[in-house]
Amino acid sequence: MSKMTKTLRVFEIVWLVITALSVLETIRLWNSEDQTQRFIFIGFAIVGILMYFFRRNMRIKMEKREVDQQANK
Repeated sequence: MSKMTKTLRVFEIVWLVITALSVLETIRLWNSEDQTQRFIFIGFAIVGILMYFFRRNMRIKMEKREVDQQANK
């Protein structure tokens, strides 16, 4: 596994952490009067999930490309 692949995996984990924290904050704010903050954190959770899957897909493509390049040498 290359250094770039490890870095991309770390970014995937970071996006999952952002998602988890946003969901927890949304739960905490669920019964509050301030609906704006709740919707902001729901948005962060959605963006976090989307970015996780996007980054994961990109990492998998990069790994396949690296394997193909090494096989062609």
